[in-house]
Amino acid sequence: MHSSCQQAPDRARDHQFIAMLDAYRSSGGLARAQEILAMFKRCGGPGVSALARWVVSRELICFEWQAQTWLPVFQFNRRDLTPDLRLRPVFAELTQIYDSWEVATWFSLPNPWLAQRAPVDTLRRDHDAVLEAARAERFALSG
Repeated sequence: MHSSCQQAPDRARDHQFIAMLDAYRSSGGLARAQEILAMFKRCGGPGVSALARWVVSRELICFEWQAQTWLPVFQFNRRDLTPDLRLRPVFAELTQIYDSWEVATWFSLPNPWLAQRAPVDTLRRDHDAVLEAARAERFALSG
């Protein structure tokens, strides 16, 4: 896909990847870039150039695992498969302190600012709380 998709070559990350698969399952799961492009095609959505542009501009998070580009499906608008614009400010906070793999992991893990709920599970109920958790995380790590 694109070099801005962070690589995760370390075999130790296999366990993290499996945990992310489980954590993202209820929000649409993780999909390979090829699967996302197939969804676009089936729905008459955008193409590969749009996906690449969104990744480069960090409107979407993706990461590499075992020579495949993976994207969490929750970040797509279900109507037209464009990036969910509400996520831009959250991504803007997190990409200042984390690489793409770490951002994807952050969304999947229980968060103390969200009463130990994972941000991906909290987004639909309370987007503002997820944004505040991302801001708190950035502040805690960067001062």
